[in-house]
Amino acid sequence: MENSRMLTALAEAARALNGSGVVWALGGSALLFLEGVTDTFQDFDLVIAQEHIAAAQRAFEGLGAFALPPAAPSGAYATAHFQEYTLHGVDFDLLGGFALRRRDTVFPYPFDETRIARFADVEGALIPLCSLADWYVLYLLMPGRAKRAALLAQHLKDNPSFNHRIWLNTWLRTRLPGDIRERVMKLYNAL
Repeated sequence: MENSRMLTALAEAARALNGSGVVWALGGSALLFLEGVTDTFQDFDLVIAQEHIAAAQRAFEGLGAFALPPAAPSGAYATAHFQEYTLHGVDFDLLGGFALRRRDTVFPYPFDETRIARFADVEGALIPLCSLADWYVLYLLMPGRAKRAALLAQHLKDNPSFNHRIWLNTWLRTRLPGDIRERVMKLYNAL
């Protein structure tokens, strides 16, 4: 699907979410696209503050978005509120209480307005963006995302920022698995 058509749908959704006062941010492959890490994306992963998930769902329904049937439970994801929507043929995943499960331990992404790294302008709509450093750690925790994590680590090294160290430090203060902690610490020291 053409990127510009998908971005138009994102801008429409952003206006509805922002107008409803929803605290949210873009993550996943579309975040990497908007930050210049990759040149493709498939859908939109919207991380929603848990207390705003109902308002986010109402905003999508108000746009005429179609809610897809609930997905089967996943062993890798422990997200409290997950809902897929299709808006103008574009897929949106709403993630409230986003969390990942690894080796029987749940790792929540403590998303709130303080986790918004910056805002991007897409067709005149402000799109809050998750931190790339956060998504580096999240990709490490996800099964099958090692290549994406490596690509993101290289991007962060090529574009160092003190803010990336701040985001990584918040993860280092949690109980990450040893192998992931080592990789996060190595990237932290390289920035």
